[in-house]
Amino acid sequence: MAHPSISVAVPAYNAAAWIAETIESVLRQTHPPREIIVADDGSTDATVQELERFGEAVRVLRASHRGPSAAYNRAFTAACGDYIAMCPADDLWEPHKLEWQCEALHAHPEIDISFGHAREFGLSDHEYARPPGEGILDNAAFTRAMFEACMIAAPTVLIRRDLYGRLGPFREDLACEDYEYWMRSLAADAVFHYDPRLLVNFRRHGANVSSRLLDMREMTHRVHRWYTNDLDDSALANAVLAGDLRQIGRYHLDEGRHDRARLAYGRSLRYKITAKAIVASLMLSAPGGGRAVHRLSALRGST
Repeated sequence: MAHPSISVAVPAYNAAAWIAETIESVLRQTHPPREIIVADDGSTDATVQELERFGEAVRVLRASHRGPSAAYNRAFTAACGDYIAMCPADDLWEPHKLEWQCEALHAHPEIDISFGHAREFGLSDHEYARPPGEGILDNAAFTRAMFEACMIAAPTVLIRRDLYGRLGPFREDLACEDYEYWMRSLAADAVFHYDPRLLVNFRRHGANVSSRLLDMREMTHRVHRWYTNDLDDSALANAVLAGDLRQIGRYHLDEGRHDRARLAYGRSLRYKITAKAIVASLMLSAPGGGRAVHRLSALRGST
């Protein structure tokens, strides 16, 4: 693939404060994309008006509000490029992002998904987690790492359009639709490529810092259950599943839902027995136990 063409998919919902800066960072690429498609997800602010300044450089698809995964699916379906780049409406691309990734695609035409390093800025300021290795990744090692924690910053990703056609759309019933898609792709033996250079500055602000941590963790636990058999490591799978449930229990405990917390801690013991889960389950079974658990500093730290 000498000159792979790139479509850019931008899901946008009430992103008027940031979207112009994001689009400008895409237009400043040293390797320009074939097209930029913004899937407006029923914005009620001035998002569409901000996009009008770019004229024909941006194609806008408007629909009612259904969430980012549905917006991505609309943009991916409309895209014409060989690869599709994911670009949330509030992040900033480094100028050489597409150039570097297209060089990798030229050198390794077998790549299905290419991603790279990202830095978070705004409310938080730190480097995104890095996967084991760089360049073409070992599928087995990467699957293990991804089962423990998502190491793909979605704003850096290029996905082969044919892979999307083969695997189907992002799930629209999940809060962690991108994580499920990476696990689905790994299960299908997709070829992943990682560029350790900084590709994207990942903006953290009040509107995108999720207040639905419990929903996210529960959805992540579902994904882990679905892809446990692809891990081929029952000890690691059980440790991760138990950790999910302890964290779910912690979130319920913080919200005062002690019965649900007790059930989550108890379920975690089916996968892995830990002292914290045993103590929490026993104390939450007693009257006033929730207050006692809150006072245990060990349960206020790691799960």
